[in-house]
Amino acid sequence: MPWIIAILKGIGGGLLLGLLSFGPSFFALIKVGIQGGKMAGLLMALGIFLSDLLVAFACFFGLSGFFTMPEFQIGFAGFAAFGIIFIGVKGIVVGYKKFIKNLQSPIEKNTNLLKGFVMNLLNPFVILLWVTLTGAMSVGHDDSFEGRYTILVQILATLITVFSLDMGKVYLSDYLGKKLSHRMYFFVNRYFGIILTGLGAYYLYNFIKLIVETTISHYK
Repeated sequence: MPWIIAILKGIGGGLLLGLLSFGPSFFALIKVGIQGGKMAGLLMALGIFLSDLLVAFACFFGLSGFFTMPEFQIGFAGFAAFGIIFIGVKGIVVGYKKFIKNLQSPIEKNTNLLKGFVMNLLNPFVILLWVTLTGAMSVGHDDSFEGRYTILVQILATLITVFSLDMGKVYLSDYLGKKLSHRMYFFVNRYFGIILTGLGAYYLYNFIKLIVETTISHYK
């Protein structure tokens, strides 16, 4: 049955994505899981899942061409780069006393769904990834109902597998959070800030590269 093969392919692709994805949402998920516990982390994981679902469905229903337009890529890359750099630098420069004060104040768990949704969308490679994945999944399938249904099943299997792995990361983070001292968690927070700043700098590099390439192609 084609749909069984599609499910197995989706699970395999989801395992690969879940184990190899180290974007901003990954580090934000681990951080929230450590600080806010399981419920806060699970809500963030759900937000990440919903943003992946939105992008995947947008590509499935024909918006891949829009996402690959140079104008969209330039604007989105610039927005993502500066947004992630801001979040990363904020984590680096916060002082220990202020960090402890923020840590001891109650975390708004319900806002983490939106945080996960937005943080995942800030990664330009999420869109490029799903453009590539949906294109690869459509190879060998025609535009019939059965072909479209098989692709959709594979997309959903991939998403559910990634979501399951993210929930595992949340439970692990919650366990680690109970073992960390305030001082150690302060350095973990700073470490994540450095990583996010580095990712933002990489996205900024790609933003500048896109502008240069577009400008050169325009004058050819």
